[in-house]
Amino acid sequence: MKRPSPESAFTLIELLVVMGIIIITLTALVPAVTSLSKAGGRRAAINSLLGGIEQARAEAIKSGQATYVVFPTFTGGVQSTLDRYNSRSYAIFEDDAARPGNVKQLTDWKSFPTGVALRAGAYTINGVSVDPFLSYLQDPSALNPAPTFTFAPDLSAAAVFRCLKFNSNGEVQAPITLANAVYLGVFEGFVSNGTEVATTKDASGNPSAVEYVMVSQFTGRAIPADAVSTPTPTPGP
Repeated sequence: MKRPSPESAFTLIELLVVMGIIIITLTALVPAVTSLSKAGGRRAAINSLLGGIEQARAEAIKSGQATYVVFPTFTGGVQSTLDRYNSRSYAIFEDDAARPGNVKQLTDWKSFPTGVALRAGAYTINGVSVDPFLSYLQDPSALNPAPTFTFAPDLSAAAVFRCLKFNSNGEVQAPITLANAVYLGVFEGFVSNGTEVATTKDASGNPSAVEYVMVSQFTGRAIPADAVSTPTPTPGP
C-alpha cells in the first residue's frame, strides 16, 4: 500500500487556522440566529394574540354570552409556573348561561415562546400616556357581576388576573379607554415583580424590540400596530 507523502497531509498550523476560521464564522452567526429566533418569538406571540382575541370576539357573537381574554400575573408561586405563564400567557373564558354568575373556560392557557412577554411598563399611545399594561386592562373584580377565574395549571400560585371583555355584539365592553382602543405590547424579555426586564434595549434602557396589537373598542377587531413607542394601526394590504 502506498503511503501518503508528507506533502499531501495538513500541518498542525493549517488545521489550527481552519479551526479558527470556523470558530470566528460560528461566533458571527450566533447573534444573527439568536436575533432571528427572538423576532420569530415576537411574531408568534402577536399571531397568537390576534387569533385568541378574534376567537373570543367570534364566540361572544355566536353564543350571545360575554367572553373574556384573561391574562395572569403572579405575586408568588413556583419558578417554573412564573417562567411559563407570568405576563406571557392567556386563556379564553365565557359566561356560563346554565349557571348565571359563573364562567367556563373555553381554551387551555396558551403560553408565548421563550424569551418574550407582555409589556408591563407605561408607554405613550398617540400622545396619550397609558397606564402600565397590567393595570390598563380590566380588573375582573370591578365588573358587575364579577367573574371568578381559576388558574388550573397551578392552584397554589398566587394569580392576579386582568382581562378583555367582549359583549354579544363583539365590542370591547371592558376596559373603556380614552383612545377607543386597547393596545397590547410584546417585548423581548420577561416581567419580574411587575417590572419589565428587557433583553434588547435602546440607548435609554427601554425595550427596543417591541410589537403591538391594537383592539378596537367599537368593533372588537384586533390588528397589528406599528412597533414604536407611539403605536398606530398598521395599514392593511
